[in-house]
Amino acid sequence: MTDIIDEKTAIALTTNEERFFTEFEDEIKLFRHKLVLDKNGAPFEVNVCSDEQNGVVNVVVKCVLLSQNSYQISEKSEQFRDNIAKTAFIKRVAKSAVYKFISDALGEAEPYGSLTGIRPTKLWHEFEARGKDADEEMKKLFVSAPKRTLIKEIVDTQQSVYNSDPDEVDLFVNIPICTSRCAYCSFISAELDRVRKNVPLYAELLCREIGDASRLIDDFGYRLRCIYVGGGTPTSLPDEQFHEVLNALSLLPAREFTVEAGRPDTITSEKLKIMDKMGVTRISVNPQSLNEATLDAIGRKHTVEEFFAKYAEARSYDFDINVDLIAMLPGETTEMFARSVDGVIALAPDNVTVHTLALKKGSALKSGGYDNTSESDAAAMVDYAYRACKAAGYVPYYMYRQKYMSGNLENVGYCKPCRQCVYNVDIMEETTTIVACGAGGISKFVDREAGRVERYADPKGLDVYLQRGEEVWRKRREFFGECEARRGKRAQ
Repeated sequence: MTDIIDEKTAIALTTNEERFFTEFEDEIKLFRHKLVLDKNGAPFEVNVCSDEQNGVVNVVVKCVLLSQNSYQISEKSEQFRDNIAKTAFIKRVAKSAVYKFISDALGEAEPYGSLTGIRPTKLWHEFEARGKDADEEMKKLFVSAPKRTLIKEIVDTQQSVYNSDPDEVDLFVNIPICTSRCAYCSFISAELDRVRKNVPLYAELLCREIGDASRLIDDFGYRLRCIYVGGGTPTSLPDEQFHEVLNALSLLPAREFTVEAGRPDTITSEKLKIMDKMGVTRISVNPQSLNEATLDAIGRKHTVEEFFAKYAEARSYDFDINVDLIAMLPGETTEMFARSVDGVIALAPDNVTVHTLALKKGSALKSGGYDNTSESDAAAMVDYAYRACKAAGYVPYYMYRQKYMSGNLENVGYCKPCRQCVYNVDIMEETTTIVACGAGGISKFVDREAGRVERYADPKGLDVYLQRGEEVWRKRREFFGECEARRGKRAQ
């Protein structure tokens, strides 16, 4: 079959299982350096058949390309608790068949095999909860040995903070404002100078929404676990509004209170004093790179020297500090990235988060045609960060993946022992209900017993959020009421 797949082959996907069409497309996109989806391309057929006898499901998948080659897989599984779980199994087998067919054709393997979802660790947890050998199940999905080891390390590190209480919730507060837009950013975030006149009203409305969220938490008998203020860049707010928002949050009891300070150019002595006074326990100071040319290329409005100065000032307070780096930024070699890793580790922050660049629609890098698909470079950078962090005493504690990441790799958070960011574990493993405030905030209701996560989104645009105000809060309360009614619980 390798004679069919040339340097760039167009494939037209057809399947008898239309409900899995998007997932099959995602498997093809894993090999986007060689394959492209095109309705006029070479016919690629995926036929899925399944039958059930006495609760046992048998799945047969046949893949055919140009009617010349085929791959067939058959797999059985035990009984399922509901149709949702059964459908997930069928889909997983079918996706793996598509992946294996293409992988064999190209003679190439991806680090996470057929996995295209955001949360590999969540899947590992699910396998273990069902009494499965998670490592063996991951092998069936063609996940590589190094990545299975990484996933297991993360799952093990999470055990001390992994939430099993359905009545514990997190509060997320969104500040979708930045002083400028970085070249890799695709978030819906407004530049401060463009919305400055609306900032006082936004802060006022947000504080009122935080009060409503606090009452919602009390009314449903929830207990607050973590507060996370993200964006955007929360420290982009003027001092007065920054103080207002954090003061509203300081009245709420939580075991962890994180503020994404993020951009070193937005961190001032006054902002650090405000965060300290308001009980913030954790912040981020993120350079993304310690190479000056890279910072200029990606539109960061700070220097390497400024990052070190702001980090040192933040270190004089009793915050846990996270530092972000991004692998595969424009113009960076593995050696350049390694110097950034070494420079950050030398500071001994409590957390180091290593992102792998994902090119998303809406980012300047994407629209500018930047190519981030060099798998060997991406793997070398990520592997170096893993080894360096482990050697310095850090352990990986959470991860997530995104589409169009360099090398189809991952983002990994490393921590010093017992310094996990609890909120990061909660949101990535989807163990904890999240009440979200602010424009673009997404509340999530987690019903683990039913295996269901439901979502309610605040309006994305600042203008729409300011116009709708209390209507948003009323609908959010209705959303939680409906979710709890399905769970068999009512507001107190």
